[in-house]
Amino acid sequence: MNTQVIVLEEKQISQATEILVNAFSQDPLLEYIFPPESSQKEKISHRFSEINLRYAQAFNHIYTTSDIKGIAAWIPPNKYPLNFLKMLQLGFYKIPFQLGFERTKKLLYLFSKLEKYHKQDMHQPHWYLLALGVSSAYQSQGIGSLLIQPILKQADEQNLPCYLETTTKRAVNFYQRNGFEIIITEEIPVKFWTMKRDSANS
Repeated sequence: MNTQVIVLEEKQISQATEILVNAFSQDPLLEYIFPPESSQKEKISHRFSEINLRYAQAFNHIYTTSDIKGIAAWIPPNKYPLNFLKMLQLGFYKIPFQLGFERTKKLLYLFSKLEKYHKQDMHQPHWYLLALGVSSAYQSQGIGSLLIQPILKQADEQNLPCYLETTTKRAVNFYQRNGFEIIITEEIPVKFWTMKRDSANS
């Protein structure tokens, strides 16, 4: 495959947001949280994806292809936990008004559980894969693996682990092929996996 991986530019965030919305349209976690009405779900998913990208953009470690077939957004070592105040400033404060009280409670509960396991799993500096999504039209073509390679290589050079959460068995299989191992599997009530990839030099 002769696909070039590049760092996403700020002017490309809108297009990258559409890719993530498409890639996660059937994600079990989003299906659980977001309203079933397709138009509202897509609107909230769009805002959520854009906030994540704009947050990660500050660290300049969002990778894509020259034609934006997919997105890999990383949080660098010592930048986790996420800065919730910054997330609010980027527009997260609007999401509860769109979701409603009960669904906002679900969202915050899931976030708190994921953060709890993240802190429990990772005591050392590490790279955190905040989001990886490939447009449905280009999945199963090796794009996802290409997009995460720059940081996997850098993590090996730095002798640092990488960490992520995912909510589908298909994604678990993908990450296992790329050197990640399962740490925790749980249902809260959405089934999720936390995964870690140790440095090749560890």
